Amino acid sequence: MLSQAFKKQIANQIRHYTRYSKNSQIYLHESPGRVIANLSQNPAATAIGYSPSTDIDPNTFSVNKKFVDLLNSTIHESIHKDFTFIIEAGASASTFMPIYDFREVPRYSRTPEVDSIFGYVLVDDGGKIVPQTFDPNSMYRVCNGAGLIKLSDYLHEQMKNITEAEAKS
Repeated sequence: MLSQAFKKQIANQIRHYTRYSKNSQIYLHESPGRVIANLSQNPAATAIGYSPSTDIDPNTFSVNKKFVDLLNSTIHESIHKDFTFIIEAGASASTFMPIYDFREVPRYSRTPEVDSIFGYVLVDDGGKIVPQTFDPNSMYRVCNGAGLIKLSDYLHEQMKNITEAEAKS
């Protein structure tokens, strides 16, 4: 039979997070009075935002401005290294190309919904993203009817590292 002290010790070591059902990139951490959504198993990593329950709803979800600022900065500095958008830029020469959320990937050659576009970058005549030309879209919504943010693999890895590093500082 297990002692009460041992049971308590084990309970304290159990991870208290779940994965967001609509997007495995996101972890939900329950804390008193709210649920923290972030990109890490570590609840101290910079939050995407907060919800009163694990049932994430755009009407009750509160976005963390710091996360959005980190996201916009990351896109501005490094989106030209994201293979997903490098390929897309090849077909979008001499234009401003949307950098978008992957909650609802648009069909080929279609523009994503405006609340799913992080912003736009300039693509040169050769079909290459011009570095540091990202212009954020003020109408982007971290949480909309399709759920919480979903990033490209490259952006997910970058943002996960950044938000976890923020927790250590």
